[in-house]
Amino acid sequence: MRITNSMVRNNTLLNLNRNRLALSQLEQQMATGKKIQKPSEDPIIAVRAIKLRSNVREVAQYRSNINDALSWMGVTEQAAVNINDILKRVRDLCVQGSNDTLGVGEREKVVQELEQLKFQIQQEGNVNYAGRFVFTGFKTDKPLIFNRDNNETYEITQRLNSKDIEKKAYVKEGTPPAMAETFRIRLAYAGLGEAATPITEIPTKTPPALNVINLTSEEANAYEPNPGEVIFLKDTGELIFNEVDIDNINDTFTFTYDKTGFKKNDLNPEHYFNVKHKVDPSDDTTWVTYNENNEKINYQISYNQDINVNTLGKDLITHTMIRDIEELISAVINIPEEDSVKKTLLEDQLGQKFGNMLSRVDKHLKTVVGEVAELGSRMNRLELTNNRLENDLLNFTDLMSQNEDVDIAEVVVSMQSRELVYTASLMASSKILQPSLLDFLR
Repeated sequence: MRITNSMVRNNTLLNLNRNRLALSQLEQQMATGKKIQKPSEDPIIAVRAIKLRSNVREVAQYRSNINDALSWMGVTEQAAVNINDILKRVRDLCVQGSNDTLGVGEREKVVQELEQLKFQIQQEGNVNYAGRFVFTGFKTDKPLIFNRDNNETYEITQRLNSKDIEKKAYVKEGTPPAMAETFRIRLAYAGLGEAATPITEIPTKTPPALNVINLTSEEANAYEPNPGEVIFLKDTGELIFNEVDIDNINDTFTFTYDKTGFKKNDLNPEHYFNVKHKVDPSDDTTWVTYNENNEKINYQISYNQDINVNTLGKDLITHTMIRDIEELISAVINIPEEDSVKKTLLEDQLGQKFGNMLSRVDKHLKTVVGEVAELGSRMNRLELTNNRLENDLLNFTDLMSQNEDVDIAEVVVSMQSRELVYTASLMASSKILQPSLLDFLR
């Protein structure tokens, strides 16, 4: 086979280009630290790289979600711990106030601190994280506690339980006045005013239903309903029952009433009950309904795994807690001065009221401690998941590096070898292509 000079030249150039291409690939690997620069160079590496990078991004996002959740829950936990500490102080004050040797003046000083503690509990209910209220479920733009006076109107439907019926001591008017007992369920709000329009009947286990009678606590027989009747005291927010009807009341029932006007630090009913909010006071058709739902905010923290990050304020700062403290404060500061007999009767009851408050505070403490414990268990779960994700991130990152990254030492050696080959090929080419016609004629 005849080999021409052009064939030799073309083959030489082809080999030089191949060597230069191999050297160029090594130079690119050295510069980028990656095995391939485009998928066509090695589809298997490319496919694995896409999958591993996706895994790394997912794990990084899950860890970001966990950090955000821990921050949210940390704010919640601190508020709950503060409420727990406040209730412990309330209990200490109740022990102090139950001492029969204390006079009204000393108990008034106790009440002054109770008022401040109640105010602080309400402030803890409005803590926020990154501008979002943490205790208000999905409605993170609305405070749990009203932060200013307003004239809003709500139709509130409150779920009640017959087990909530309790005895209440009151001063029965007469000559002379005397202490008596009645049976009541306390609603979430007092001061319902003339605008309160409750339902007219309360269902019973056996007919007929109990008729609802609207009165105020200052009216005669306000605490003495007839059999078959329930007295609704609008000013104190109480339902008064006759003892003979108690066993016939349904275990659970609802009671609907209106409230117009809320003071600063009142509970926002939107977060506690099924309510209708009258947006325009002059238009009876502009009602917005808010249903009492289990508004859990869930964060995805791993593959097919999410966790509830929020605690609802209604489970932590209950309306019963606030009403208990308010009622104790009112019992001390609202003793009438003009009626000495009535004043003496009420003052004699103060020690017992402080003593009775101890069991109520213990119940609230149990509720708060339970919420703190449940919150802590979720935070522990987050920590464990975060530790696992940290290991996953290291593993995926290592696999991604093994798949994509070059061994620098190996590339350096290969590059030096290729440079020698390329240099040798240049020298060989110069020898082969150097002869001309004159060289043959010599």
